[in-house]
Order: sequence, then structure tokens, then C-alpha cells
Amino acid sequence: MKFELPPVPEFVFPGFADSCAVVIGGASGGVGSAMAQLLLHAGSAVIMVDHDEERSGHLAAALGHDVRLLSVLTDITTESGIRDLESALDRADRPVRHLVNVVGGVSGDDIGHFLHLGADQWTRALATNVTYALRTSQTVAKRMVDAQCGSIVNLSVTDADRSMPWFAFYGATRSALDSLTRTMAVELGPFGVRANTVSWGLIKSPRMHPARTSEGNRERDIIPLGRRGLVADVASAAMFMLSDLALYVTGQNLAVDGGLSQCGPHYEHTEKIPVFLESEPARDALAGQWESIVCPD
Repeated sequence: MKFELPPVPEFVFPGFADSCAVVIGGASGGVGSAMAQLLLHAGSAVIMVDHDEERSGHLAAALGHDVRLLSVLTDITTESGIRDLESALDRADRPVRHLVNVVGGVSGDDIGHFLHLGADQWTRALATNVTYALRTSQTVAKRMVDAQCGSIVNLSVTDADRSMPWFAFYGATRSALDSLTRTMAVELGPFGVRANTVSWGLIKSPRMHPARTSEGNRERDIIPLGRRGLVADVASAAMFMLSDLALYVTGQNLAVDGGLSQCGPHYEHTEKIPVFLESEPARDALAGQWESIVCPD
């Protein structure tokens, strides 16, 4: 797949000049890549942490090999990844004032009924959605506390505050991240450090898994604004929370979902399959799991 930078607004957010921002997970052409563009445009240096060398190279090239961009190739879910981050922070020639944790998600193998999910899947969900963000936030926040200034944004999902059938481990770990962020806001506030969450709904991104024959009809029917969100919609909201426009905002969760979270449940039938899951093979697989539970051999 050819790498393309996502389109972003030309608006310049205040509060980033002569500082450095850390973006954890952003070389895939999605929200993190949009964040890198917006941060550079606002005058910030950027430490971009991603494990994929090819993607990171494509991003650097697309950004014109900007000297303010430092790519750190590492797996941030590991101890060595945290050490690599610390080393990059030591090399930064500007004060680190901003952190956004983008990494997170769920693979197709980790979608299933609560009774079918295993210990390895739980461990993977924790590492991908919570533990790494806790460690990166601690690592960067220590420097922010020393400077009495900083802002952290953790990206989450709007459904994390409700049940998520077929996504039990993903929902639980995202909810844990939201709770962690609220506590960070209270404990770091006296030191001039803010912490907020930006939660997205259904977003068009390189990582989305649309049905091959889908025209998006289900999504248009359930989202008040009638469309999936754009990568730039999420990145702009995160930039607002990071920026000086939100200096008196901390411990909050900003939903970027076109109004979807204000509507009723998004699950249908007894099986509680998500309405927005348009892939028929995926829907058939979940229905098959349900059938195996209610009618075991």
C-alpha cells in the first residue's frame, strides 16, 4: 500500500514553538502521522516513536526529512522500548512539553465472545492499550514536572464507558486508560501538567477494516453527522487539548464521533453483533461463535 500523508487543516495551534512533542505510534498514515504534520506546522520538534522502519522512512520522506523530526524505531510495549524513549528524550535539544499516545487497537484475532477469549489475548490487550501508555506517560511526565509545564493526551474510543460485546478485553483496557488519565490529571495538576483523553468513534483510517462490498449504509444510518470521521478530525481535537487553547482543561474526555455516543445501543439481534461491523465474513464468524455457545456439540 502506497504511503500517503492524511490531509490536515492549515490552522496553526498555539503553544508549540521552541518545544518538543512526543508522538507514540504515528507512522501508519493515520492519526499519528496527522499529529506529526500539525505539530511541525505549529513550530514544534517531534519525537516519533514507531516500530516499523519502512513506515517511519515513508513518513520522514513525506515530511521532507524535516530536521525537527526524530524517528525512534522501537517496540514501545517492551522495556527496551521505554529505554529507547528515554534516550531520545535525553537527545532532544528542546524542552519536551507535549505527549500524545496513539498506539492502541484490537486485531481480528482478539474479537470474540467473552467465553472464547483467553489469557494471552488479555495480556496483549493490556500491553497494547494501557501498559505502554502508563510507562510513556510516567517517563515523559517526570521531565514535565521538573519544568512545571506539560500536556498529555491519550487516545481512546467513545464506547469505552459502556459495554462492548465481542470486544470485552479491548473495551476493558480502553476504559482502564480513561480512568488512568483522569487520575493523572489530578495528581499531575499541581505540577502544571495537564492530562486529557480524546476518544474517537468510527474513523476512516489506514487501519480500518471495511467490508469489500460495503457502501457504508449502516454507518450513515447510525451516525448523526452521517459519515465516518476523518483522521484530521481526531488529530485536530488532540492538538486542541495539547495546545495553549486548553490551558484550563484537564481530566476531560473529548468525544470525536459525529454524535454517535449520544444515540442508543449500536448492537442488533440476540447475538449483539455491532451494527457498524459491515464485513459479512466477520459478522458470520461472530454469529458462528454465538451458535457454538448456545448449541454446543
